[in-house]
Amino acid sequence: MAHHEDHSRPNKGLLTRILRALSIVAVLVAAMLQAGPAYADPPCSDVDVCIGVGTPGEPGGGGSAGGGGGGGGGGSEKGDGKCLLSDDTEIECLPGYNPADRCFYQLMDPQPPSGPGHTDMNGADTSGPGAFYLRDCIVNDVGGTVWLTEPPATVLPDPETLARQARDKMTLLGADIGSAPGADQPGLVGMPVWLWNNRSDTTWGPNTATAAVPGLSVTATARVTKITYSMGDGGSVTCTTAGTPYEKSFGKKSSPDCGHRYTKVSAGQPGGKFTVTATSSWEVTWTASTGASGTLPDEIRTSTTTARVGELQVVN
Repeated sequence: MAHHEDHSRPNKGLLTRILRALSIVAVLVAAMLQAGPAYADPPCSDVDVCIGVGTPGEPGGGGSAGGGGGGGGGGSEKGDGKCLLSDDTEIECLPGYNPADRCFYQLMDPQPPSGPGHTDMNGADTSGPGAFYLRDCIVNDVGGTVWLTEPPATVLPDPETLARQARDKMTLLGADIGSAPGADQPGLVGMPVWLWNNRSDTTWGPNTATAAVPGLSVTATARVTKITYSMGDGGSVTCTTAGTPYEKSFGKKSSPDCGHRYTKVSAGQPGGKFTVTATSSWEVTWTASTGASGTLPDEIRTSTTTARVGELQVVN
């Protein structure tokens, strides 16, 4: 839990109040001169603190050459931003704020031992129903482990904020590209090229993750809705399926759902090959324990392969 100092302010006289007013004006003027807003979404509510769950991290995964690559990114699990108190003081943003006592609460996981012989910081009996919480308070710097028989009445974060955190836990990659002819096999102008994505939860989905704070959990699910292959010859093909892996029994047939035919050779290209770039569009939907749901902006990942294309030589 974050450490919050005592922000109570005794009356220090007229001069102190004037100096404080001037400092507030200076801060406001500086904020107005900035390019962006002083405080990011979510905006301050009608309670005495602006509640946030933290700034999102970089989304997980990332395309790289050769059929995917990249690793899962880690989003912020606790508040990285700042919250504005009613007295213009900034503190670290954390979920689980209770405006009744101006304290932050976090359910302990795992729970410490409870029952006869086990008490909290206040000596409370823990033998009945309840749970241990970490408490951190703005006023008087009261904090520690407390036993509560009922969950605290906390102000919950925007579920979409938790949805972004759940998304950031996922590893979302570009397509694991399969092709026929393969990257190391020569193809011919006019002959069918088959393309497919070797499906997994990280290259096609569904991929799910959950983020939660006391009183609210959100599960995000990511799926690829389309892959656009830029074939390196100026042409492209968009596939809404993962594609059909080629088998020898298909002969010279075209792919039923994801294929291409080259009209020129790859001679003159770097390495004598076309570079094929697959751009995957991941759709991310989310549902909250409150029944709310929504969709986040698509996540884009890329991967590459190559295609060597020549012409059929006829010998007289």
